[in-house]
Order: sequence, then structure tokens, then C-alpha cells
Amino acid sequence: MPESPSRFAAFLAELRHRRVFRVAAVYACVSFIIIQIIDGAFDYLRIPEWIGTTIIVLLALGFFIAVGMAWAFDLTDKGIVRTRGKTQVSATSRRPILTNWTLGIVAALAIIVAAWALLRQPSSGGGPITSIAVLPLENLMNDPEQDYFVDGMHDALISELGKLGALRVIGRTSVLGYRNAPKPIPEIAQELKVDAVVEGSVLLVGGEVKITVQLVAASPERHLWTDSYTRSVNNVLSLHSEVAQAIAREIKVTLTPEEEADLASAPQVNPEAYDLYLKGWHLRSQETGEAMSKAVEYLEQAVALDSTFARAWAALAHCYFQLTGWRGLLIYDTAIRGKQALDKALALDPNEVQAIVVLGIFKVFGYFDLAGAEASFRRALELDPDNVNALYEYGLFLSRTGRLDEALAKMELAQELDPLSTLPLYGFGWIYHFNRKYSKAQEYYQAVLELQPGFSMFWPRRNERALLMQQGRYAEAAAEAEKAEDFWLQLRAEWALGNREKVYAVRDSLRSTGELQRWEQEDPYWAAWFYTIMGEKEEALSLLEKASEDPLKNPWYTIGLVYDQEFDFLRAEPRFKAILEKMGLTEVFDQYGQRIR
Repeated sequence: MPESPSRFAAFLAELRHRRVFRVAAVYACVSFIIIQIIDGAFDYLRIPEWIGTTIIVLLALGFFIAVGMAWAFDLTDKGIVRTRGKTQVSATSRRPILTNWTLGIVAALAIIVAAWALLRQPSSGGGPITSIAVLPLENLMNDPEQDYFVDGMHDALISELGKLGALRVIGRTSVLGYRNAPKPIPEIAQELKVDAVVEGSVLLVGGEVKITVQLVAASPERHLWTDSYTRSVNNVLSLHSEVAQAIAREIKVTLTPEEEADLASAPQVNPEAYDLYLKGWHLRSQETGEAMSKAVEYLEQAVALDSTFARAWAALAHCYFQLTGWRGLLIYDTAIRGKQALDKALALDPNEVQAIVVLGIFKVFGYFDLAGAEASFRRALELDPDNVNALYEYGLFLSRTGRLDEALAKMELAQELDPLSTLPLYGFGWIYHFNRKYSKAQEYYQAVLELQPGFSMFWPRRNERALLMQQGRYAEAAAEAEKAEDFWLQLRAEWALGNREKVYAVRDSLRSTGELQRWEQEDPYWAAWFYTIMGEKEEALSLLEKASEDPLKNPWYTIGLVYDQEFDFLRAEPRFKAILEKMGLTEVFDQYGQRIR
């Protein structure tokens, strides 16, 4: 007598009889199709994320209802009937609607949808995405006075994405030209030489900020991903990181452990302090002395409200340093305040890129620590390889230390990352200026003025006058310098013309008023520069030695000693060579002004 089946085997047989497995399979296939439609179509239709989430939850709950209904009822050609047990049913008692053909058709549809979903992935149809441009974010507040906030969000998103070493991110200046531009995505991507574009919008309501972003591949054009994030302004720094991580996941960028840790470490911030920070950083970009002074006021208020806000401390240090440049020389008190802000920023966040860049600048101009400065610039670029400002400052540093080819390479990379920015062009101008290639420098300075016609720059005009001196056209140089009130160059030109009594008269006048003595005490570098015009070696060397004792007061020292023509006649002097050695500088020109390295 055959053994009776086990209870489990009997249960499985009953499940098959009641077609529970078939219903579960069909339900799963249909649910999969619906989820794929949500994933794709909802992005295009801008349907809120919560609706898709609700549908998925309902589908999950519905699975159990469908299985229960399959156990209890049959869908037949006579309608819905209560299912009888296997032993109660004859072979001809019912003809179910849910047949193998039905299951096959649904399964085929699921396979087709799965193939479509796979083809939507970034890895198919257009190759891997290794470069990206973040277009200006739309201001949904419809209030121009809130543009600074939206611009700050845009700048922060570019900065966070720029930290991903495997991804090339176009600089902010070059994408600003596409604000409200009616150009198709493939055309923008081709002009910027990127694989994909990020678009988005920002809405600030009360204490909450909402950012919606979408990622569009360019060739072929296809929508890859859309999402919205709403966070308290307290958590706005982590919001930037979240969006960057989401984009990295979507385009399958592999993050290093350090990148993952950096993106996950964003602290909270005081909302009012963050607002003041954005206002200050926005003004800083205007590149005028007045705007820089106002930026310092905003940033000082920001750190007073939130003393743990590392990014605001770093911005403050940067603005202090820039402000001293607008005043014409590094004012000691301002430099000290800048260094204090810098130390605070780095104590709070040792990986704050802007602070590390400013540290490199301070090490050059304030301490003549060239090895330390280079280490800082390299570290900044390790953390943010696409940081145009870091590339610019590192390029200038390399030029100041005589490494012309390396300097030009860094500026070329900066220009590639931000092709419409004036910063790399200005950097090229400086590099050629340092190396006395004035006509070449003038080309780049003119390019800056073409890109930014309202930008007032002293150096392009001075280059024209310096070029006249280089060509031996001293009378023209003197006349142009007098019109421009270029005191130093006018004296050089007069001396070269043989009008020495005129130069001596200026010297005697400065002595009688005590101005020259003040220079010698407070600004020995420029006093030395004055004496070199008259060829007075001993006075010039003594003042240069004095300047080296307090570098923070003499920021142009490292540039001038290596490059200024005024010092050429000192370059063969042992005392001058000793100063260069003390500062760790290398000789670039000989006493005749010929380049030796």
C-alpha cells in the first residue's frame, strides 16, 4: 500500500491546484512592469516622489491579498467562484482564465520591460560618463534678491562634485553663460566638452530648502535620473553631499574611501550664518576692493554667529588676503587677521580645500616656506582635482619659482576646466609677465578684458609701458608713465634717458619730507626697489636683507627678487645670492637679464 503524502507535500499540491504559484508569478511580473514605468515615466512627468513610493508600498501589500484571493477563489469563464479542494474537483468542473498562455504573455512583457530598463542605464548607448557640467540652478522663489542663495547652492554642488577624482567637472564661470540659454543639451555638452549635464532648481521656504536635480546624458541625449531633496537649512551642507553622492552612484563613479568619508562628514550650520556666508562669498566674486571689504563684514558676522563654520572661516581668510592686494601691499594687521581665520578653519576641518589653498599662499608670501606652500597646493588638488582656483595659485607658484613649463601646464588644465573664466587667462598673463614676455602677456590680458570688459586691470596697461622700455623706447615709456601716474616706471624711464638730475631731485624731495625714511622702516622692499633705479647697490642690498627678516610685511619679495629687471645688476653679487639661498629661491635670470633656467 503506497505511503500517503506528507502534510508539506500535500500543501504544495494544494497550492498548485489553487494556482497560487501562478498568481504570485503573474503578480510579481506585473508589479515589476509597473515599478519600471514609475522609475522611467515619473522622471519625465515630474510626478512627486511620494506618489511612486506609495504605489510601490501598495503593490507590496497587494501581493498578500492576491495570494489569499488565489487560495480562496478561482477566476473562470463563468466568473469568480469559490475554490474547492483538490479532492472535490473533477477534471471538467472548471476552466480557469489564468492559463499558462496568460502567464507566458505576462512573463514576456516583463522581459521586454527589463530589457528596456537595462538599456536606460548610463553604461549603454553612450559610453561611460567621465565629465559633467552643472548648469545654473533655477531660482523658484522668483525673487532676484535671492539669487545669491541659489548661486551659492550651485557653487557648492560644483565644488562637491569636483572632489570626485574620477569625474571632470566644468568650472562655475563657464556654465554661467548658459543661464536661461535656449540651447539644446547636446549643443551645450559639445561646447563644454562633457558627457552629461546636470540641471535643477532651488526653492527656499521658511527654514527649509528644496533642490530638484536631473541628470541628462548628451550623446545620445537621454534622461538618466531625477530626484528632489528637502532639508532644513541647518543641514544644507549635507544636502550638497547627498546630491553629489547620488549623481556619482547613477553614473557609476567609484569613490575612494577618503572621498566617501569627506562627502559623509558635512556638519550642521547656523541658518543665519550660512546666509551671511553666501552673501559674503557672492560679493567676493565681484573682484573689487569695495565688494571685498563688504564681503569681509558679512563673513565676520557669519563666524560670530557660528564659530564652528569652517567654510566661512576659510572664505574670510581668503578675503583678508585679497583685500590686502587691493590696497596695494600686504598690510600687517590684515595679514595677521587672515592667518588667524585660516588657522581656525583648518582646526575645524583639515580638509577644507579653500583654506588649504590660502595656506599655500600665506606660506609663499608670509613665510617664504616654498616647500610647505607646494605641499599645500598639492594637497588641495588631491582633495579637489578640478578646483580652478587651486590650479591657478599653484601655477603662479610654479612660475615664481622658475618652473615655467609646469606653470603653463597647470594654467592649461585650469582653462580646460573653466574655459570661459578670466582667471586662467589672467594667470597666463602673469606667467608671461614674470618671464618678461610682455607682448605675449599683453595678449592674455587683452583676452581678459574682452571676456570681462568692465574689469579694471592695472597690469595690461603697465605691460604696454614695460614693453616700450624693453624695446628701448624710453621717451615714449616716460610720457606714457607720466600720464598714467606710474611713478616707478617713470623714474626708470627718466634714468634710462640720462635725466639723472630729475631722478635725484625726486629722491631729495622724498628725503626732505621723511617719506623715503618711512619706506626704509616700514616697507624696505619698495625702498630697495627705488634705490635700484639709481644703481645704488649697497643701499638696495641692505634694504633687501632687512625685508627678508619680516616677510609678512613684504609679500612681493619672492616675485620681485626672481623676476624684476631692476634687480638684474645685483644678481652677480654674493649678498644677493645669499638672500635667494635664504629664501629657497633659484636664479632664473643673470645680471644681463638673460634667462638661465
